[in-house]
Amino acid sequence: MEKQLLKKHQTKRKMFVSYIIVPIMLLTVISGLLSFLYFRMSRDSMLDFENTIAQNVNGELKKVMDNLIKSAAQYSMTPWVKRLKYMQKYPELIEKNISASDISDYASTISLSEINDSLVESIFIYYSAGEFGISSQGRVNWQGYVDLYEIECKDKTFLSGAILTRNNQKTIIHNVNFLKNGKREEGFFLIQTIPLENYYSGEANILFFIPYEELHGYISNFLDEGTESLFLTDGKKVIYAPEGEEKIFSEGDSIEKRQNNGLFAYDREYGVWTSCYAKQGMDIGLFQILNNEVLHRDFRMFAEWLIMGYALLLCLIFYVAYRLAVYNYQPLEHIMNMLDREAGEEENEYQIIEKALEELDSQKQRLEVAVFKQNPLIEQYILHALLNSNKPQTNEVKYVNTIRKYVFYRCLVLKSGPQAAQYVREIDSCLAVYPQNHAAFVEEDGFFIWVISYGEETILEEFADFLIQTFSESGYEEACVGMSMKHEDILHLLSAYNQAVRALEYHFFFPQKKLMRLDENDLEEHERNGEAFEITENERKEIARAIEEEDAQYIFENYKRILAYNFSGKKLHKEAFLAGIHKLNAEILRLFSEKAEAGLIEQMELLDPGNFANLENYLQTFWLKLKMFIDQCRMPYNPIYYTRNQMIKKYVEMHLTDPELSLNETARVMHYTPAYFGKYFKEQFGCNFQKYVASRRIENAKKLLEKGDGKLNVQEIAIRCGFTNDVTFRRTFKMYVGIAPSQYEKEHVMKETEKQP
Repeated sequence: MEKQLLKKHQTKRKMFVSYIIVPIMLLTVISGLLSFLYFRMSRDSMLDFENTIAQNVNGELKKVMDNLIKSAAQYSMTPWVKRLKYMQKYPELIEKNISASDISDYASTISLSEINDSLVESIFIYYSAGEFGISSQGRVNWQGYVDLYEIECKDKTFLSGAILTRNNQKTIIHNVNFLKNGKREEGFFLIQTIPLENYYSGEANILFFIPYEELHGYISNFLDEGTESLFLTDGKKVIYAPEGEEKIFSEGDSIEKRQNNGLFAYDREYGVWTSCYAKQGMDIGLFQILNNEVLHRDFRMFAEWLIMGYALLLCLIFYVAYRLAVYNYQPLEHIMNMLDREAGEEENEYQIIEKALEELDSQKQRLEVAVFKQNPLIEQYILHALLNSNKPQTNEVKYVNTIRKYVFYRCLVLKSGPQAAQYVREIDSCLAVYPQNHAAFVEEDGFFIWVISYGEETILEEFADFLIQTFSESGYEEACVGMSMKHEDILHLLSAYNQAVRALEYHFFFPQKKLMRLDENDLEEHERNGEAFEITENERKEIARAIEEEDAQYIFENYKRILAYNFSGKKLHKEAFLAGIHKLNAEILRLFSEKAEAGLIEQMELLDPGNFANLENYLQTFWLKLKMFIDQCRMPYNPIYYTRNQMIKKYVEMHLTDPELSLNETARVMHYTPAYFGKYFKEQFGCNFQKYVASRRIENAKKLLEKGDGKLNVQEIAIRCGFTNDVTFRRTFKMYVGIAPSQYEKEHVMKETEKQP
């Protein structure tokens, strides 16, 4: 009793869960999609804004450097520089007439721009003609200037003054230590050569010293809160990093791989957005790191509102699901009570469900789509009835059709086998990706069957492509699924199922395909073509000549040519094609029987292509058998094999009705080990022992069914033919003949009746 109550509670919970799972999935997908779209939009918008700020900041740096060059040019326009140009022809005049105070007076009349006044720490004007210079301290040579400010620099040519003899256009010397008023500052010197004649001889150089700290502080005024860190760079490495804050990059770190034209780009190594700008023609630039918190600020606010809305909708979904579960569980409870009450009777579950549905006629108004969906056993009952041609009653037809969400449907069929379980999991996982393709599932007659409903053909095509890709990527070389044509009414399920099975059979010819569809043009033409297998007289002569000459290669080439013409050229359907192969094999054996070695024919069984996975495997085996047969024909006749094979056949025929007939017992009687006997039997008879025994028993069963006197039922025929039960007999008969025993008997009776006048 407790188990029954537990089962009912579990069913109710499953109904409740099924009602909420799809809305929650849709809600989650929509929320995730909205979040992703808004995240991209808000991030791109903030990046555009920050790129605008970065360009403004880079413009300010460019403006600073251009103003310094402009200020240097102003010095070349002063009257005393013109005077210097005249006197440079007479060095003694410069020495006598140019004093420190004189130059200082003229220099003081020139003021830097407003920007430069706040950034330039020291100015030095050097004249190579007289090898002297001036600064705010008066007239002093270069070495005196270096000693006065205790300048330190790793560039030796700069410290020695050798660089001042060159033509320096926008030359920058980085990482210079400069001492002023007892405070040591680090910065760079900008050197600009001013020509004193119409040619550049390097007579005058203007030197500006700019501290990194002052330049960084000035540029920082133009940043917004989106910039987390700002560094000065020479285009290759960081030359200045402000103190007092945690930073990813430090002075001396390389940034050569992060050149992005002054726009922000994502750095995967550090997980930040960076922007790098270097002044063209000058070794000075800016390296910025964006603040991720500011970048995602708008999205976080949106996510908070989205989560609140998601929670409210989730509560609503749970409430509606609970109400629907309570409403739709009542008719299911009635069915489950009947299953529990009549479980011990002889009726099977399908019969009990059918009786329960009849009792629910007064409640049919309440048997909605959800009832069929939430109880797989009911759905399987309906599909089982349709697959066995047991149509539902008229008042049940509309309820049968309601279990399909859309008008159109197809059948998917997978043949049972050793790897079928993993194929089933892959197909179910593919269907889960396309929830709009509603699928019902049932296992019947050794096949796994999915009934797929869909609204648009494009959705089904996407699913088919995804299924093929999944099987290919998973390495399932032998996997193949058959698909029926399109149908509109679920009452045609049996036709759809048969079509899918028929399509699956054509995998024999197309082993590279993972999905066989009967509505493909090629397969449809094969199905319609009922012509006979054709072997021309010329082809017979060619094969006969090759057999006479014992040329196995030529026989095989003609054999393949005949098969290719009949299948690809004439496009025969499968039954006609396979029957033609048997006919061709019989013709080859007849031609061999005309040779002197006719006694060897008994050693070679006709190969059955239906026992092979595909045509390629069949042809490989045929080629090996053909070569072996040709080799045996060339060898002297050995009657030992013939006599031994006849003894084996006789023993098997005498014990066909014995269910205990086995390879081990036969090997013992023939005085062989089971392993050797199994190998010998397959070589001599062309198939394994079990298949040979099964085929012989089925042949005897066909003879008993063809009598049609009604004295023997199927179970009695099964026992007479050596089968232990009728279930095994039915399954084996359908595997070898293609139809059930009862159907075979009916068809034979109809043929006999048609023959009678």
